[in-house]
Amino acid sequence: FNDTLNNINPIFKNAKTVGPKDLVVFILDQFHKELKKVINIDNLNNSQAIDHYNEISTLNYFINDFKNNSSIISDIFFGVNETTTICLNCKNIFNQKGSNSPICYDFGNFFFLSFPLEEIKNMKMNNNLNQIINFNILNLNDCFCFNQKSEYFTGENQNFCNLYKLYYDSNFNSKIYSGPNVLILILDRGIEDVSDIKICFSETIDISQFVLMKDSPQLIYNLYSVISEVNQSGQSQHFIASCKSPIDNKWYKYDDTVVTPISDVQR
Repeated sequence: FNDTLNNINPIFKNAKTVGPKDLVVFILDQFHKELKKVINIDNLNNSQAIDHYNEISTLNYFINDFKNNSSIISDIFFGVNETTTICLNCKNIFNQKGSNSPICYDFGNFFFLSFPLEEIKNMKMNNNLNQIINFNILNLNDCFCFNQKSEYFTGENQNFCNLYKLYYDSNFNSKIYSGPNVLILILDRGIEDVSDIKICFSETIDISQFVLMKDSPQLIYNLYSVISEVNQSGQSQHFIASCKSPIDNKWYKYDDTVVTPISDVQR
């Protein structure tokens, strides 16, 4: 692990611009690279690219990923996203002729989900224009709904169609295919630090409605740690951690070397 630890050192030279997100992502990524190994297992014969959704292509993805990208980090922290790109030109032809499936499927790993709070707030406002709601109060369901919204690409952002070798308008969707054993959520307040936005959440969250593979090993998560930024002044940052003790199941605040119990009222 010497190389990994040496690579961490430069981060602290720019500590004023580094937050928990950057450090956690860097450490997990570095340790995964150091620990991953190739596993010898027999693959399926006549494997094909994942451009159409079927059991063989999905299984091939997980077999290849398991063979070439496995580590104790991936076992614990990696989930799988499924993305679909729908070429609107192919969709029209498909609807007319019943051929040339317009949907291209792909998969990819993730080890955290980042939620941009200002954008989520704006989405909630647009979806509830005629309702009296405090839009500065969000919950995790709002965040997961935003994370799986559809995007429309047109103009300069058109998608390249592999079938017709031209650029066309397209719809893009991203969904969680299977969840990780340990789920990391990053509530991104952005550069402006939108501290007026509050997040409501409980100590247990069920994400089954947002996961495609309903028999995924992990669909319900128990909260055991929250990292928060406090007393931001200029470029200086200070972070505290609130963690649930596995010994007495009580919550404690960790502020540098000071550890204090957290009451239910404070939480």
